[in-house]
Amino acid sequence: MGSKAMKLLGVAAWTFASLAHAHDVDAPKLKTQTPGAWPGGHAESHDVLVPVTLTVSVAGTVQGVVVEEGISSEFDRAAIAAASTWTYEPARRNGQPVAARVRAAVRFTSAPAEKPAPQASAPEPPPAPANAAVQVRGTPPPRSASATVRGRDVIELAPHRTASDLLQLAPGIFVTQHSGEGKAHQIFLRGFDAVHGQDLEIWVGGIPVNEVSNIHGQGYADLHFAMPEVIKEIQATPGTYDPRQGDFAVAGSIRMRLGYAEPGITATGTLGSFGTKRLFLAYHPPGTSDETFAAFEEYSTDGFGPNRAARRGSFIAQATHDFGKGFEGRVLATTYTGRFDSAGVVRLDDIQNGTLDKYGFYDPKQGGYSSRTQVLAELRQEGENSHFSVAPFVAFRSLTLRQNFTGYLVDSQRGGAARNDSDNTQQIHEDIMVGATASYRRTVKLLSSRDALEAGFYGRTDFIEQSQRRLSDVNDLPTETLVDAKVRGTNVAGYLDASLFPIRRLALRGGIRADALSYSTQDRVPPASDPTATASQARAAQGAHFGKKATADLLLVPGLHALASYGEGFRSPQARSLSEGERTPFAEVTSYEVGIRYADGNRFQGSLAAFHTRLSEDLAFDQTTARNERVPGTQRTGVAAELTARADWLTTSASVTYTRASFTGSDAQYKEGDLLPYVPQIVGRVDIGAKRRLARVFGRDLEGRIGSSLESLFRRPLPYSEFGHDVFLVDARAALRLKEVELGLDAFNLLDAFWYDGEFVYASNFNRGKPAQLVPFRHVTVGAPRSVFLSLTLHI
Repeated sequence: MGSKAMKLLGVAAWTFASLAHAHDVDAPKLKTQTPGAWPGGHAESHDVLVPVTLTVSVAGTVQGVVVEEGISSEFDRAAIAAASTWTYEPARRNGQPVAARVRAAVRFTSAPAEKPAPQASAPEPPPAPANAAVQVRGTPPPRSASATVRGRDVIELAPHRTASDLLQLAPGIFVTQHSGEGKAHQIFLRGFDAVHGQDLEIWVGGIPVNEVSNIHGQGYADLHFAMPEVIKEIQATPGTYDPRQGDFAVAGSIRMRLGYAEPGITATGTLGSFGTKRLFLAYHPPGTSDETFAAFEEYSTDGFGPNRAARRGSFIAQATHDFGKGFEGRVLATTYTGRFDSAGVVRLDDIQNGTLDKYGFYDPKQGGYSSRTQVLAELRQEGENSHFSVAPFVAFRSLTLRQNFTGYLVDSQRGGAARNDSDNTQQIHEDIMVGATASYRRTVKLLSSRDALEAGFYGRTDFIEQSQRRLSDVNDLPTETLVDAKVRGTNVAGYLDASLFPIRRLALRGGIRADALSYSTQDRVPPASDPTATASQARAAQGAHFGKKATADLLLVPGLHALASYGEGFRSPQARSLSEGERTPFAEVTSYEVGIRYADGNRFQGSLAAFHTRLSEDLAFDQTTARNERVPGTQRTGVAAELTARADWLTTSASVTYTRASFTGSDAQYKEGDLLPYVPQIVGRVDIGAKRRLARVFGRDLEGRIGSSLESLFRRPLPYSEFGHDVFLVDARAALRLKEVELGLDAFNLLDAFWYDGEFVYASNFNRGKPAQLVPFRHVTVGAPRSVFLSLTLHI
């Protein structure tokens, strides 16, 4: 058995020698290695080797283990458990850490299994051979100083309830979920009020999440379908510097990679504050890549106040298959459905003078329903000097939302108080999205042997049905149809990207991206100019955007890089706003960034960057239409700093971003130089956690884990030169695991801070039958108080 395994290792080393040379990648270097624990605890008189393929993250942790030639199910499981604890200096390409796959072997020694060498004092492993097996996967080189990658080691430091919570791990992002759970989170990033996604391009598992011309807001991105446990990596690209970035990549892009590494069955039951219940089930077949898994979630809560109940269910399944000769397939399928109530906004003075309870509400009929089902199939090939991928996808999306921002203001202005009709509106959005991505990258010798060219393609068509109606306060029947439209939107794009190395320490990356977008709209609401008409004329519009991207990356000293980046991007318009034959007007963005990045292996990584962004036009919230409307151009200038430090058992990640966002033009509401409302100027976050073995109990390791996050938001401008309240929140977690059983305690808003997750300034009238006052008032949505959740997990 030993000779057979050694033969396999010899073949693996020879096979991957050419790959390492062709990709010009420094192999991962083994740091700590735990030997396999003999099944049953009884060692035989000879060593056993189990050949495995490991996926090593940019953090140097093992995120996936695949047994190449199994010996038995017991040995395979033991090999996976041992290899999952190994740590590496990550692979490096041009001095930057990258994810990679390596081949190795787990050794089961003839020494007694009860006395394994502890990780902390493990002997120094032999140096990795020059021809180590390396296959780069996933993470492209950084396009700016502030680009970040967060792996599972950082994701698990603090508790997270939804995938949207994970967005805050990217520097400069703060998310809130005003009015209750269920609706997509509101996102703030680098001086942008991205609302529900209009300025942040989001991809999960290779599928775009942003919705074109959503009735509630352009770029609407609902992430409730993804559980935090199955997101293994978050790639954050601020700015518009990468040719792979497309529509909605105004403030930047987020890509989430899916994976689940815990072998076997995982079952977690959670009980907590406000009647919250959650069941999470997952299965990862032993001996397979962490990209192969299935997971289920059922969640329900009564909410921290009246009219805040919510419920959701979600299922995700993903599988990969190695076809040989470098070809690999991946299939992803998800389905999600949720129902939620909403407390809506309330006037701040009503809370302060005691007229309304701090968790009170005005309109009990607010809330909604949401669903998403999607499928992706990907075929990719890793060659000696090339990479190819093609991935078609389809998604079915539904959103129904009822809300009331102004009470009886609109109705009373039109003399409708006698009918007791409120300003409650119902929005319905149905979308079928069909599309695909494809790319081909090849190493070519232009200025050096490390040069590479890539061609990429993107196509997407959305079939949309949407409506918005005012509803009667008496019988919920429609009293007025504001929107009733059928929309067809198509986006096709292609890009060219180059990585050139004119001199040893300098890398030049960049290219051009071209997007062609077309829209056809058929309104079923008569135009205001002809109320006798049955419907307005169908309209079609088309336009194109060409964006140039460039990054210069200079290696100053080992580990320290200076980067300068330039990029052009765009945001598509709401299709309903376009007229017949109009050239599609885009909100065009131009971004600049300069900064430095430093990495000392896996122990310390950090960056400091200054940035400036200009938009030709922007969007801001309009309470009367309950969505964002067009406003003059804007600009953002700021600085961002972040760092991640790792010790043997302690990990810390921190970031702070300052941005000043202002108008560069004027209209009836805003003047040049005014601060952009609702956008926080300072956003900070710190995550810290520790994990280590505490003792040996019943022949099993007892592991302990603690962690905490501190997130803050300061100086949030509001209209009329006011500022909103600052926010400072602390979350914490603690867990104990004895192999098959784990007990966890999570606390959100640990200090029980009273805070507002949404603040707005506008006129309203929530007094039925009384004359409307057009004086603007501050309206708020109250954030969640302290919440505590106890979880029991079984690992089978």
